[in-house]
Amino acid sequence: MSDLSSSGTPPPHPILEKSASDELRSQMPVVDKLAYFDHAAVAPLTAPAAAAMAEYARAAATEGDLPWPKWASAVERLRKVAAEFLGADQDEIALVNNTTQGIGFVAEGFPWRAGDNVVVPDNEFPSNSVPWATLARRGVELRRVPIAPSGVLELSQLARAIDARTRIVSISWVGFISGYRIDVGEVAELVHSRGALFMLDAIQGLGAFKIDVHDCGVDFLAADGHKWMLGPEGAGLFYLRREHLELLQPLGLGWNSLAGGSFDPNSQQLKATAARYEGGSTNMAGMLAFHESLNLLHQLQLGPAVDSPIAGAVLSGTEQLAERLQQQDFRVHFPADARRRSGILGISWPSSAGTSSDVPESVALAARKHCIAAGVVLSVRGGRLRASTHAYNNVDDIERLVDALVHFRKTFSG
Repeated sequence: MSDLSSSGTPPPHPILEKSASDELRSQMPVVDKLAYFDHAAVAPLTAPAAAAMAEYARAAATEGDLPWPKWASAVERLRKVAAEFLGADQDEIALVNNTTQGIGFVAEGFPWRAGDNVVVPDNEFPSNSVPWATLARRGVELRRVPIAPSGVLELSQLARAIDARTRIVSISWVGFISGYRIDVGEVAELVHSRGALFMLDAIQGLGAFKIDVHDCGVDFLAADGHKWMLGPEGAGLFYLRREHLELLQPLGLGWNSLAGGSFDPNSQQLKATAARYEGGSTNMAGMLAFHESLNLLHQLQLGPAVDSPIAGAVLSGTEQLAERLQQQDFRVHFPADARRRSGILGISWPSSAGTSSDVPESVALAARKHCIAAGVVLSVRGGRLRASTHAYNNVDDIERLVDALVHFRKTFSG
């Protein structure tokens, strides 16, 4: 962690002074009202995304479907930006409602045989466990890899869970409680070496960190846009490696799955791309807004590498927040290995003098309520406060969060 200046004042944020972060902050209306640290839950919209939704509502109310061709063109531009974000090709991208839907396409569409198994860590968000657990009805075993409270994924334990009947290993890029960020390429290499395919739940990483799915060896990926991609809920993306297009039984088929978007009730010619999964009408308002936020991040040079300006700012913000909290005798919980950190950290403090246990969840919930009243937004997950930074958060935001927690701890009794 960075050192304090001799005066005891935190040094200027080394990444947030860069133009990409300043420009992103200028496009976030939320900063006029709140210090927002809840991107791991639901992020605030960018100004361009909010404007796109408002314009859609205006046009739909006054012109009906006349602007539909323009909206459809914007959706295809979103597909292009999403593909560039992932290092994928446009025909490998489907635009979906949420992460759960994308994972479900794989879980339900895969050609399972009785006796097969799928492997997941035991600390996954329900969207990456429930779809696999329901496969028991088809004779598919769900194997859960034990994960320590720190969130560290031990590759040796993962390897032991995989055998000749393992068809898919599905893992979150970033743990939603621990903030532990896996090395995607390393995990994919292990999974492929054992003859299985790799599914990545990318919702807690994409937008903060860049990935090249072709280089990393990801077979399937799903992510909603409402976290670090700063889009609205109900608009996300699904990546399907081209070679697996015919492997999966496509689900949710409808008119928009057909080649040419045919209205012919006798047509059965599916699109030869992942877009065949976009069976019915599109969430136009959501996708238009999603495009604006994703395109903004793209223009701010998210870049092909993890050490892009956005990723650097997210990590630096997490580090500085952790340092300021520790100076005030709070406990912070995030990966000890800096390479595995993300925008997520947990916050706790001792329940009473001389004890090692953290305050109970009820106190954490009361602290969250106090923070919200002070204009600071964060969550409670795993019994602790969870703060999640983005590139546009600055020193003032961090100080507001720390001050709110210090005030709560001084005034709270019981």
